[in-house]
Amino acid sequence: MGYFRHLTRGARGIRKLKAALVWVLVLALMSALYPKLERVMDSADAAIAPIEGRVTHVRDGDTIEVGPIAIRFRTLDCAERGTQAGDRATAHLRQLADGEEVICDLDGRQSFDREIGSCRLSDGRDLDALMLETGVCERFR
Repeated sequence: MGYFRHLTRGARGIRKLKAALVWVLVLALMSALYPKLERVMDSADAAIAPIEGRVTHVRDGDTIEVGPIAIRFRTLDCAERGTQAGDRATAHLRQLADGEEVICDLDGRQSFDREIGSCRLSDGRDLDALMLETGVCERFR
């Protein structure tokens, strides 16, 4: 108790007390957040298992759904659906992949509601590369 009386004497003592309280709050917040930060770091370092399954929906030229998981192709930049080029890219991807079995490697990033990654058909052909080869999409920069 004597320590606090000493700290609160005069304006300088009040500043010291305020600084001490700020440090206590900072340390309390860090200790409360540390387990959450540790989980985020652990999940970022962990290898992401590939997604395997049937393409259930082709959203557009650079996005498919495998079951409930939407996957945006990492290296593609396709025109938007509703444009002539976008509709052509979507139709081409549907022809290649709709209903097909795929294996997708995700990189841990997301864009809106979509996982980012690359996918290949069960015969090993890479969908990103196939879309680029035909010229219906460009390489994402």
